[in-house]
Amino acid sequence: MSYFPQHASRDLDELATLATHSTARDEVADGVTIERRGLLWLSAAAIAACVGSAPRLAAQSRQELAPPTDGKLGHAELLAELLPQARQLIASGGQDEETYLLAVAAALLRLREPNAPVGDAMSDFRKQHQREGERFPLGFSAMRLKPGGGFAPHDHLDYNGVILGVEGEVRIRNFDFCGEVPALDSGKTFEIRETRDDLILPGRFSTLGQRRENVHELVAGESGALVLDLFTFFSPEAGSRFLDVAAKPRDAVRRIYEATWRTGRR
Repeated sequence: MSYFPQHASRDLDELATLATHSTARDEVADGVTIERRGLLWLSAAAIAACVGSAPRLAAQSRQELAPPTDGKLGHAELLAELLPQARQLIASGGQDEETYLLAVAAALLRLREPNAPVGDAMSDFRKQHQREGERFPLGFSAMRLKPGGGFAPHDHLDYNGVILGVEGEVRIRNFDFCGEVPALDSGKTFEIRETRDDLILPGRFSTLGQRRENVHELVAGESGALVLDLFTFFSPEAGSRFLDVAAKPRDAVRRIYEATWRTGRR
């Protein structure tokens, strides 16, 4: 049981379909619209065509990504600053992950126009910088949540992330897995521990690591919210799985809840 109505989230097959085929904004959960253009998969031929564009285009790109003089970042500048750090983190197997997440949050806070559309900048940047056969390390998107809209509890298998509040407010609860996590199709009950219950306002952020507080739940306040998401993917299989969580903790002092994987369509 969560703070969301039972129909508040779609199953992961539906979300994957939306992420693959969207060209602008799509409603990916009850009351949540998201720009997904930057998360489209490209064929190797399409990537090669983009990377091999005319020298004039490359010169323009270098000029656009010149270091800002005021310390602020455009969306492309943000991604250019973070991409080498993301690749280094992945190559290291996740060493100094917490330092990296704070660097991502600091970069997001330097955005010149946090309200500006994200999708085109992410898509263009990915076309220019994706390596052949690579799951692109960064996913950058903006989500607008209607009042009371959000996502039921879900995990982030093989990826981490930072959420920055831009408008309104959103409540984010984070959880750790307790002990061994059963297979998705096992039907077994397992335990998660609530570690944070935050109100994310404009300029405030929430982070999660590959293991630290990897499960979270979001619900917007009465005026809705706009947030920015920046995720870093460690493997091609990185993805999310929804949970059903008991309404009351099994251990109120330690904030431990019983949970099961949510399977099938709702």
